[in-house]
Amino acid sequence: MWIVRYALAHRHSIGVLAILLLLTGTLSAQRMSTDILPAVKIPAINLIWTYPGLNAPEMASKISTFGEIAILNNVDNIRDVRSETLTGVAIIRVTFQPGTDVTAAFAQITSVSQTILRRMPPGTSPPLIVPFVPSSVPVLQLVLASDTLNASALFDYGRLQLRSQIQSIPGLRLTLPYGGASRQVMIDLKPEALQAYGVSPNEVARAINTQNLTLPTGVLRVESREIVVTTNASPETVAEFADLPLRSIDGRVVRVGDVASIRDGAAIQTNIARLDGQNAVIVAILKLGDASTVDIVRQVKDRLPELRASAPPGITIEPVFDQSVFVENAVDNVLKEAIVVAALVAFVVLVFLGSWRSSLIVLTSIPLALLASVAGLALTGQTFNLMTLGGLMLAIGILVDNALVEIENINRNLENGMRLNDAILRSAQEVAFPEFVSTLAICIVFSPLFLLTGTAAFIFIPLGLAVVFAMIASYVLSRTLVPSLAFLMLKEHDPAHPEQGHLVRLSRVVGRGLGAVERLLVAILKLFVRYKALPVAGLAAALSLGAFAAVNMGREFFPQADAGMIRVYLRTEPGSRLEETAAVFADVQRAVRDIIPEAEVAFITENIGAPEAINLAWVQSGVIGSFDGEMLIQLKGGRGRTAEHAEAIRRMLQARFPKLTFYFVPADATAQTLAGSAQADFEIRLIGRDAGGNAEIARDLSEAIKQIPGASDVVTRQVRNLPAYNLEINRVRALQLGVTPQDAANAVLSTLGASGTVSPNFWADPAISASYTVQIVAPPARLTTTDQLLNIPVQPAAGGPTLPLRSIASLQIRQLPANIDRYMLQPTTTILANAAGYDIGSVYRGVEKAIAQVTPRLKPGNRIEVAGQAQSMTQAYAEMFGGIALAAVLVYLIMVVNFQSWLMPLIAMGTQPVAISGALFALWATGTPLSVPALTGIIMVIGVASANSVLVTSFARDRFKAGVDPVTAAIDAAETRLRPVMMTAIAMIVGIIPLALGLGDGGEQNAPLGRAVVGGLVFGTAATLTFVPVLFALLVKRRAAPPSHDRDVVATPAVTDAQETAGST
Repeated sequence: MWIVRYALAHRHSIGVLAILLLLTGTLSAQRMSTDILPAVKIPAINLIWTYPGLNAPEMASKISTFGEIAILNNVDNIRDVRSETLTGVAIIRVTFQPGTDVTAAFAQITSVSQTILRRMPPGTSPPLIVPFVPSSVPVLQLVLASDTLNASALFDYGRLQLRSQIQSIPGLRLTLPYGGASRQVMIDLKPEALQAYGVSPNEVARAINTQNLTLPTGVLRVESREIVVTTNASPETVAEFADLPLRSIDGRVVRVGDVASIRDGAAIQTNIARLDGQNAVIVAILKLGDASTVDIVRQVKDRLPELRASAPPGITIEPVFDQSVFVENAVDNVLKEAIVVAALVAFVVLVFLGSWRSSLIVLTSIPLALLASVAGLALTGQTFNLMTLGGLMLAIGILVDNALVEIENINRNLENGMRLNDAILRSAQEVAFPEFVSTLAICIVFSPLFLLTGTAAFIFIPLGLAVVFAMIASYVLSRTLVPSLAFLMLKEHDPAHPEQGHLVRLSRVVGRGLGAVERLLVAILKLFVRYKALPVAGLAAALSLGAFAAVNMGREFFPQADAGMIRVYLRTEPGSRLEETAAVFADVQRAVRDIIPEAEVAFITENIGAPEAINLAWVQSGVIGSFDGEMLIQLKGGRGRTAEHAEAIRRMLQARFPKLTFYFVPADATAQTLAGSAQADFEIRLIGRDAGGNAEIARDLSEAIKQIPGASDVVTRQVRNLPAYNLEINRVRALQLGVTPQDAANAVLSTLGASGTVSPNFWADPAISASYTVQIVAPPARLTTTDQLLNIPVQPAAGGPTLPLRSIASLQIRQLPANIDRYMLQPTTTILANAAGYDIGSVYRGVEKAIAQVTPRLKPGNRIEVAGQAQSMTQAYAEMFGGIALAAVLVYLIMVVNFQSWLMPLIAMGTQPVAISGALFALWATGTPLSVPALTGIIMVIGVASANSVLVTSFARDRFKAGVDPVTAAIDAAETRLRPVMMTAIAMIVGIIPLALGLGDGGEQNAPLGRAVVGGLVFGTAATLTFVPVLFALLVKRRAAPPSHDRDVVATPAVTDAQETAGST
């Protein structure tokens, strides 16, 4: 009460507080970034080891293993270590325990990685070490195309010049270009010329390495001057490489140009990028962590005119797959809904109170509380996103509660003839206890969100913070600003001159309607008290509806947002050439355009073959090699039909391309953030040393999952049948001929372009001061048969004439794994699957049964895990259910402290089972699966139901303490508190309906939350006005009111006055 008296005595100070809140909240809102979801900052780090040309099994055993063991032995707070090894690339992902200092982990991993380099194969470079942040996803793609420049020039422009011009934008990361090929000095060997001159490919590589050098010289001091000394250690131009001497034969010098073609060209292409079927180079722009998608895309587009003007002639730069459009539409949609909510709530308040002055007081406190919440969110490093904005929208409905109850109580006391100052103080006394308990209860019930871990924690904690900050601000404002404004704006009631006007007449009509409801409620309560089976039957019916809904509704982790994007992974026959894979992709693209109307397709990009290794760490992808890739489809004007088009594409691929392996992967920023590193809804991992047995079990399990209704895109991630030639060297024959296996291997390395891995060589272009790889290789067009490979000359290390490779070696065909996955050093076989047409929970039940059937076949030490969204859902559900139970216990304990009774809190919480049933029934009736947002809505229902029931219970208790019998006290409480309970409930329901409708972009994400709250409020309000009074009447024993020193009541003079006033009313 002291704070209310202070507010009335220091109204200017309260005005300053309101102005400060307005300024602080506004400034915070201007500085907060905007995105679709909060930043997900799971402590994880990626290491990318590269050793071009080394096949996956050897890469795993000779590079990945050392890296994983070193990390496990020397890095602290590790949760798990996973690796994926491809040909020439190994990606090791280290995930740490929550709360780990990632900076310290970076330092440990870097030092460990440098230490083990000496154990790696010759020429191994230190790994690239980058953070793994699930919310760092592509937000824009820049497509580079030209009719005059070749692919290497485009690649070079995207790698150097483009990066230098936009990398300075804060919060942005650029990938290396997709498509094209890096510029290189190409030494294209001529196999026939090599044989004719008797020159080994290794001899060419040795000549290049010894004559293209970077050497320091120094200065020569001549008399009074210092003159820099330089050498021609490196060719000045690419053409000069042709003049480098190899050997002298019969007085004639054989030069590099005699056995090879020299050109300033591009590396052999391993990755093709296409936009709408046309070859292009694509650079993806990623946002970092909590950076604003909208700000990044806007700044990039602002720089496009400068980029186009400074680009080489003939280059076109076009932005595609702009994620900021969806973000802006989703945020604008939420803001529009907030305006509608505010207008609807204002109308409800005006109608119920019948006074524009009273309504203005209530509506003034709401935006200030929201701005205070915005300031709190900014202080804790949050952003504007669907979660925080959704929390603020929810808060609008809740915030009405405190101010509305306060003003309604002041008006009631004024109508009883009290003076204005006394009415304000008396009203503050009467509602101090229920307001405090209800505010505390709502804050406590959101505590389960703070117990979440993993991705769910980062997504939903900001929503809880938004509501809690707003509730705290609302309570403070109801104790300070509302009394001050009431003192300034309200006037004492004059029975001789009642207020007139349309608003007053409308309010009186509503009042008469509420009067009729009050009389009906009294009659129902008397009937319930007399016939106790009726409320029991009603309770049983409500709980039965909730139980029925709970059993029959679906389950999912998070509602799918329709951003109008489809992304599908496609795999052809393992070992297919890149050109053959590209031809299949072209056929698929034409088939896609046949089934999706042209007016609904904006762009289709194809990313075929393995991109640069670092791109695999920055952008999650399932690409393995030249035989697979991804297709990304952007729809226009067809949002709402994305799932329909995806299903049509799925059927088309099954019917027209039966040999293709495919699965749909997360496409838009929201889906990628929620999926993290997962490629599909389900990742079933068979982990253990029994790789062969697990592979067999995986085949059977995969077939069983295909039979589950709703399970689609069932694919085994590992490719174990990649064709390979094994060079079998006859060591005895080689010894007899004076050739070592090293000589043969060096010849093959140089011919196939892998010599640069062991001993890389670079040439610096003086024109642009950039270095480029010197690549020695026999072009694929000149090396098309195994005979040509076996005919390459081999130069003995000891000297002497060259001999053909076939004289000491033969080729044997075999099959190798194309990719190797491991979890904590244990081999892993992964089955991917999606849920299509069914909710994830339904499919997950079938998956669990299938797993249970094959689990007995596992050898000891082997196990099966389920990851992906299914695992995230299971974990989040378990944490939230436990948190809800804890929240209920905490709310009960808080009520015990405030009521000083064990019974009263039970009565007040009697409405919660009914409210939860209402929430579940609303979800089932609207066909909405249970999800983490829906559970968040149920949490809110628990808090709001408790807050309303406290109003009724506390009034009934006061009447009972005043000497009224329990039945009369209960009926009086329901009758008297019907207005404020109805007002707050209707205001909240009206305020949340726009959210529950889920209209507009991104609306489907918070719709389950709104639907659960609406259903819970409808059932909970009915229970508050009927079941709670009946419980009070039945459980509270008839007895005289105890004296003020009784231990069951905290009796202060203010509370005693309030009780007397309640008794008189």
